[in-house]
Amino acid sequence: MKKKEKMLSVLEILKKLYGSRVLDSLKKNDQFRILIGAILSQRTRDENTAKAVKRLFSAVTHPQDILKLDEEELQRLIKPSGYYRQKTKKIKKLCEILTDSYGGRVPERREELLHLPGVGPKTADVVLCYGFNRPQIPIDIHVEVCSKRLGLVRKNARYEEIRETLESLTSIEDRQIVNLGLVRFGREFCRTRYPKCRICPMNHFCNHYG
Repeated sequence: MKKKEKMLSVLEILKKLYGSRVLDSLKKNDQFRILIGAILSQRTRDENTAKAVKRLFSAVTHPQDILKLDEEELQRLIKPSGYYRQKTKKIKKLCEILTDSYGGRVPERREELLHLPGVGPKTADVVLCYGFNRPQIPIDIHVEVCSKRLGLVRKNARYEEIRETLESLTSIEDRQIVNLGLVRFGREFCRTRYPKCRICPMNHFCNHYG
């Protein structure tokens, strides 16, 4: 099966399993909340991220609000995300730059995002995809593992190659379902450890299982 054909099969299954519901898991167009949430999600579990984001944004709305908090209070609010001392310093510096250089707004160019503290390729792509509705596919561990096991990308492909390959195989309107669908699929079936290959609905064209 060619990669393009395989991707169409993947999309068909993801849409059947999850449909548009997967797109409801992020608050759309709140670029600052999405940016901070992506930073808080680094090196922690999703449930910890959600708790930290909820606590933080019950107290703040804009970068200027975070600058008014002392470090101890910010650490307390984001503590559930782990590595909260390091993240506090990055977020404080980030909010200074957003306030001083961008008028409190989140930049919408990938190159500018990548120059912000705590922002790497995945975080930048999350902001572009879900904050600005850009046709980017953020690559997390689930998307990477699923796409490699399915044979959509090379086994030793790194972030940019995975992203560019998946985007070349996917129409613009389907790129969000690729990201969020594979994230959910990875948690449910294609786990990094102990994948449920025997009951996986994609096992009939999966390189890993076959």
